[in-house]
Amino acid sequence: MTPDPSVLEQARNTLLSAQDAMPTAAEVDELEGIASGARERGYLLPDEEDALRFLVTRYLHVRLALHTTIQSMQPLVPRFRPAKDDASIKAFVCAWLAGCMLMRAARYILQHYAEDPLIWKALNQAHPEKGIPAGMFDQIRDSSCRPKTLLRFFQAMRFAETLEEQINTLGQDPDWQPIVKCLASEGPFLEKQKRVHASSFAKTRFRRWRERPIRRYQRVMFGMFEASGRAIAEMRNPFHRKRIRRSARNQVHEVMQPGDVLITRHDDAMSNLFLPGFWPHSAFVLGSEEQRNELGIHMSEDQAERAKAPICILEGKKDGVLFRSLKETLSVDALILLRPLYSSPEMQRKAVERALTHEGKLYDFEFDFTRSDRLVCTEVVYRSLEGHDDFHFDLIRKAGRVTLPAEDLLRQALASGRVEVVALAGVRGNQFHREQRARELLDRSLQA
Repeated sequence: MTPDPSVLEQARNTLLSAQDAMPTAAEVDELEGIASGARERGYLLPDEEDALRFLVTRYLHVRLALHTTIQSMQPLVPRFRPAKDDASIKAFVCAWLAGCMLMRAARYILQHYAEDPLIWKALNQAHPEKGIPAGMFDQIRDSSCRPKTLLRFFQAMRFAETLEEQINTLGQDPDWQPIVKCLASEGPFLEKQKRVHASSFAKTRFRRWRERPIRRYQRVMFGMFEASGRAIAEMRNPFHRKRIRRSARNQVHEVMQPGDVLITRHDDAMSNLFLPGFWPHSAFVLGSEEQRNELGIHMSEDQAERAKAPICILEGKKDGVLFRSLKETLSVDALILLRPLYSSPEMQRKAVERALTHEGKLYDFEFDFTRSDRLVCTEVVYRSLEGHDDFHFDLIRKAGRVTLPAEDLLRQALASGRVEVVALAGVRGNQFHREQRARELLDRSLQA
């Protein structure tokens, strides 16, 4: 089959673009700094996860482009006779360079992060909004060490060595010279791979054997956490009448703004037994459609459709992190409305848009703040504000995990001086209170 010149040109341009789009040395160094700080701390900060996710998304887009290039070149390279004509050699060079770039990037990730549980866990998280499934980097690790993959890679390496003269001749063509230079730059990597591929395969097989019972244990334990968490969340007194009435909800609706935070309490919730303090739950205020439009908050078309009135809250509950109405969120016995003191409307807008990125995620019944693909209620607030506009919260280690209960979030926010108490209801009666009186009753509830 004679290769179509336009197909070869497209492959060449894709490879040059991929070379430019790969994370730079400076970005890799920055990632190393992030990983080092996270190891010392024991968890990644939200802005660090954002930086990691940005690089991961870029890498996966480049990886997809390289795989597509290899697939498009495969029919153009003769399988049963040497590639001697100029077009077939170009097709092989494109496929071989794409394979080298794929293997080199995978090897770099494995070398630096495969034995780092914290970073590897973050890499493996699902990001549906970016089209990234869970366990993506486990797949990359396993596929790069499969016997079939290694065999094909070494066969291509030997074949490239037999075409060295033709490839050097191709490098004299001004249009193809950049591609041949890129291929030549892969030389040190290829020499190293001749020595390490066999041992890498053996290590991968051993690790998969070692991790198999651990993964089974994790699946079983998560299932137990989820089942018990759902059962506890649903255990309420059916005859209990909530103290927060319609009048109080209407008053909250009148004073709340996008970017505010709600802290709430159910007196009859069985989960109160396991959560410290008087205030166990939180939610993030999105505001009304009119308020969001006034701030210029950007939402996807699907989100805008789901967030139509009366939707004004983003809240994590057992059914996930979802848009909810104020009536649903404030069917409670006590509430506090907090207002973060944003430095500008722009910062207020960005905080809400950060919160919107978490809509649709599953609930985390393990209360593990080191993962961002599943969130608890306070983590929605934490990941919307932490590191943004100088807001900062210290995570707390409880039962071997880093987390942030609602009352700890509340105490830290008040101590920072970066929030004001806008309103309170349900403490010492069901009356609605504003500002100074609300703060006095809040302080009393924290001392109880």
